[in-house]
Amino acid sequence: MPIRSSGHLTEDEIRRASELEAESAAQERAAIADAIRRRDEGRAAAPRTGADVNAPLAVRAAHEYAYVARDVRRITLTAGLTVAILAVIYVLVNVLGVISI
Repeated sequence: MPIRSSGHLTEDEIRRASELEAESAAQERAAIADAIRRRDEGRAAAPRTGADVNAPLAVRAAHEYAYVARDVRRITLTAGLTVAILAVIYVLVNVLGVISI
């Protein structure tokens, strides 16, 4: 077995290193291409708002307020449901005495 210094590489080691580098570069290019493809598909699938930047403020605000009104309805429904649950618990504990604390 020949002794070699740590600063020199054999031809097999150089060839293997170049193969690994080529594989790594190919995988990186494939990952970049996949990321670009997913980004482009995401853009194509994203719904267009159709908002005209030249439209009057009242028209643009009407579109904004539509989802705000929906969110307020959901918040109100959640608050009402919470109050109803608390009322049932109050009746069960304090009025009917189902659970004694």
